[in-house]
Amino acid sequence: MNIEELDRLKEISLRRINNVELGYVRKIYGDIEWSSRLILLKGCRGVGKTYLLLQYLKKARSESVYLSLDNLFFLDTKLTDVIDTFYKSGIKLFALDEVHKYPDWSIELKNIYDDYPDIRLIIASSSALNILAGSGDLSRRLDVYLMKGLSFDEYYELETGEKLPVFTFDEILRKHEFIHDQYYVSFDIARRFSAYLKKGYYPIYKEAGSKYHDRLLAEILQVIDVDMAAIFNIDYESARQIKRLLALISRLGPFTPNVSKMARDLSMSRNSVLKYIDYLSEAGIINILKSDSKSDSVMTKPDKIFLENTNLLYAFDADLVNTGTLRETFVYNALSESHSISTPFRGDFLFDGKYAIEVGGPNKDFHQLFGMPNAVLVKEGIARGAPDVMPMWMLGLLL
Repeated sequence: MNIEELDRLKEISLRRINNVELGYVRKIYGDIEWSSRLILLKGCRGVGKTYLLLQYLKKARSESVYLSLDNLFFLDTKLTDVIDTFYKSGIKLFALDEVHKYPDWSIELKNIYDDYPDIRLIIASSSALNILAGSGDLSRRLDVYLMKGLSFDEYYELETGEKLPVFTFDEILRKHEFIHDQYYVSFDIARRFSAYLKKGYYPIYKEAGSKYHDRLLAEILQVIDVDMAAIFNIDYESARQIKRLLALISRLGPFTPNVSKMARDLSMSRNSVLKYIDYLSEAGIINILKSDSKSDSVMTKPDKIFLENTNLLYAFDADLVNTGTLRETFVYNALSESHSISTPFRGDFLFDGKYAIEVGGPNKDFHQLFGMPNAVLVKEGIARGAPDVMPMWMLGLLL
C-alpha cells in the first residue's frame, strides 16, 4: 500500500476535522453513546451527519481518522487494509462516511469489529441503509441512531445563539398560557417560525442562501440516483420511475393514496408503486401514515402520504404550497420526531397511542373528533392555546 496515499487520507481527515466549529451542536449529539464500539448514524442527505461526526472527532481526546468511503482511493483498496495500517500507527477511533457506497461494507465492518477489539467505529450512511440487508450480521453489534433535520428549537438556537426550552406534549397542554407569555413575543416566535417552515429544516440553509431550495432538489435527486442505486440496486429506469412518483406526491400534498390509480397514471405496476413509496420513506424523503392495525409490510397501502418536511414543499413548487398542506406536513414531522404516530378512528393523527389530534386553522372545532377520548386540536394561525387546543408553533418546542 502506498504510504503517500495514506498520508493524503490523513491530511484530508485533519483538514476536515479542523474546519468544523463547536459553538453549536445538535441535540442528538447528547443522545449518542459515543463510547460504544460500533455506531451507525443514519439520515437523509443534508441533515448534518458528516458535520456531527467531525465535531465528535474534534472533541475526542483520542487520535482519530475520518474516511469517506466514496473516495476514489477505495475503488482498488480494501478498507480493512487501510484500518490495519492506521491501527498499527496507534489510531483506534475511525469515522467512516458514505458507507453504503462501499461494496461488501457489512462483511468488512464485521471483520474489523471482531478482529480489532479495541477499535471504535462510527459510521454514517443514508436513512435507507438496511443493516440486515448486508451479508455480515451487524444487527447485534450496532448502536443505530436516526438523524433528522433541525427541530424549530434547534433552528432558533442556530439562528440566534439562544436556547428555547422544550416540553412534553402533556406539559404543552397544561402550560400553554405560560409558554405563550414567556416566549411568543419576546423571542419573536411568529417571524422565526414562519421562516423555519420555508427554509430552516436542513442546516445547509446557512451556506446555500437564496439557492437553498435548488440545493435541496439537487440533494433529493442525488438520494435517488446515487444512494438508492447503491442500497436498493435500482437501475436508471427504476430511478426515473421513482422521480415521477415523487413528482406526483409533491403535487398532491398530504393525501390518501389510490394506489391503483397512481399505477395507471404512472404506467407502472401496483406493486412497483408500493415498493417505491417504501424506498422514498426509508430514504427520508416522504412520511407515510398507517393504522396500528395494519401490517408493516411494504405491500400494505399507507393511509396517507406526506413530504418529509415543509421545506421540501417549497423546494418542489412554492406556488403549490397551501396552508392546509403546510399544517399537516409540519405537524406529522414534529409529532413523529421521537414518538409513535398512526391513523386514528377519527381525526388526523393518533399520537403515542393516546391523543387523537385534528389539525386546522383558527376556526377549527372539535366536530371531527366527536366521541374521541383525549381529543386535541392543533391550530395554525393562533398564538395562544386553550383547553385541549394547542397552537401549532408550540409543537416546535416538543420534547
